[in-house]
Amino acid sequence: MLNFQNFILLYIIFSLTSCGSIPKLITTAEEESGFTYIPVDPFPVDRVPSDSCKELKEQTNSDSKTTLSSLPDNAVRMLVQSFDKSGNITYGGSKATAKGERYKITIDYINADTINANIWVKKSVLLTDSIAPRILNLTDTTLPKNMVEGSLKYEVYQFTDKELWNMSNTGISGPRYTDIIEKQKYDALEQGFQEVNIPVYVGIGLRVMAEINILQANANVAGIGIIGAEAEAKNLQGSLIVQTLGVNGKSISAALPIQSELNRTTAQNAIVAVGSIKSLLYADDTIIYPRVVGIYLPFSGGKQFVNLIVSELSKKRVEWHTPCIVPTSKPA
Repeated sequence: MLNFQNFILLYIIFSLTSCGSIPKLITTAEEESGFTYIPVDPFPVDRVPSDSCKELKEQTNSDSKTTLSSLPDNAVRMLVQSFDKSGNITYGGSKATAKGERYKITIDYINADTINANIWVKKSVLLTDSIAPRILNLTDTTLPKNMVEGSLKYEVYQFTDKELWNMSNTGISGPRYTDIIEKQKYDALEQGFQEVNIPVYVGIGLRVMAEINILQANANVAGIGIIGAEAEAKNLQGSLIVQTLGVNGKSISAALPIQSELNRTTAQNAIVAVGSIKSLLYADDTIIYPRVVGIYLPFSGGKQFVNLIVSELSKKRVEWHTPCIVPTSKPA
């Protein structure tokens, strides 16, 4: 039978063990951000003929498809960014709102192709009882209890940058060059970096952005039309912007509404402008120039992580391998 002294001893041991092992949850912004489409300020890409283009030119001397035909996907993607009083930003879908909160709603209407960008990421924190940082897995959803507050850190780089540096500065190529690259990969893994692929959306389209302040709790922010109605009802206030992504031309510029205060009318005008510009995409005087318009964040991560990824991707133009097709003749 367990006597009183043994019971007290077991209780103390259990309590100490439990306290030392309780992990700290990641921040709310980290926990609620991730696994979502992130729109970015568009930046240029390098169009590279795909293998199919090279084969077709050798066999049939055919031209590549038109730019729009080379963008296989049409999508409407929405992101809600919420800002708390501490300046933290949460990325995610629409949610219940509270009075005094600030939001940025972004809706992209895009024709796009998806490519994978290979990057290396290290996630670490400082601990109160150790000098060396603790390396964390990108999929970790908890943080060590004894971490230093605010010490969560991400490091991001593209391995292709190091490949280019080696090629241009050492002149090394062939098997020896391959050995150096493999060693660098090994060193990166030893330092705690993880190799990941980030889906990158290359294309053209339109973006509607609403920056809003919530005046009444539970205001609905599920779409531009609804946001306009909520602004009309004095449940929120803000501004509205319509922006083209890789699309230009005289008719396009004329169809764009100017930045204005958010209300039901301006929201309706934005929706009409999107429809008008989409109908002009195939016009002869419309200029199409594909750009990086967004990324998919496959892990939990806040503003710091997103900014590092975008910064690294924009250092060197992302290569977009444009597909080609064999011209087909119409049946007689």
